[in-house]
Amino acid sequence: MTPARKFPQVDHADATGELKEIYDDIQDTLRVAWVAFACRVLATFPAYLPLAWRAAQPNFATRYAERAADTLRERSLLPGPNPPDPRPRLQELGWNEARIDAVRHALDVLNYGNPKYLLLITAWTEAFQDRPSGGADLSRDDAAPIPRGLPEGVAPLQLVDPDTASPEVQVLFKRVSDLHFHHGPSSDYRVLANWPEYLQLALDETLEPVVRTEDYDAAGRTLLVQARELIRGFPASAGIESNTLSELCTPSEIAGLNGLLFMYQRFICDVTIDMIRLKQAFDGPEAAAASPFPVP
Repeated sequence: MTPARKFPQVDHADATGELKEIYDDIQDTLRVAWVAFACRVLATFPAYLPLAWRAAQPNFATRYAERAADTLRERSLLPGPNPPDPRPRLQELGWNEARIDAVRHALDVLNYGNPKYLLLITAWTEAFQDRPSGGADLSRDDAAPIPRGLPEGVAPLQLVDPDTASPEVQVLFKRVSDLHFHHGPSSDYRVLANWPEYLQLALDETLEPVVRTEDYDAAGRTLLVQARELIRGFPASAGIESNTLSELCTPSEIAGLNGLLFMYQRFICDVTIDMIRLKQAFDGPEAAAASPFPVP
């Protein structure tokens, strides 16, 4: 098959100068192990990302942001019975506990970060449309800072490059994208592609039965509404308005940014629900909805 091509983006390993500093600060502030697909694509508009992150950063350094992410995680469960536990099938394929635990840990790391990125992209989208993305009064407790840097025991995630992936993984990436009506595999699926046997099983037994069903799409709408409400609770605007860019971007670039923000706001809803469901298959709904790395 023809190799997939990455949607235009700047990967973390390729970032230099100010962009690398921004990427590092995003990871340290959000306490996440990767820079989101949306951020890497928005980085192709050099005037936008520095301004947008500068507005967002103080808001996301608060306990309020951490608690808002916890709320979204709890809202990401789909109704109905648990999906089947993948461990018996993986053990039949010769997997040991260490390998299974590596996948479970990756899901924990992804589930910790996805709701934060949903809040971030929602704040940027709402601000771009001149809608509120902050300005509330926080209690002293909510305004308190959270620790910077990755939680203990968490390392940066390794993303499989769609341009150099094996033919087997190329097929899985296309399957993921087509299933969701997406334009490419998310960071989450690039991480899970490190274990192709698991990713194929996850698609077969956990995701294909539910993705794009009425319950799935309803859950995405609920997440979107909840995220819009939560970002209005930030102490200051967490994004920038489109008219701020009028002297820095062409009209075509502003239109492109508008489309990308709108697209990724919905894209991240799907991914958030997916990874919660994969975690639920291993450990049940309560564990899936809980923060994997609570802030002390």
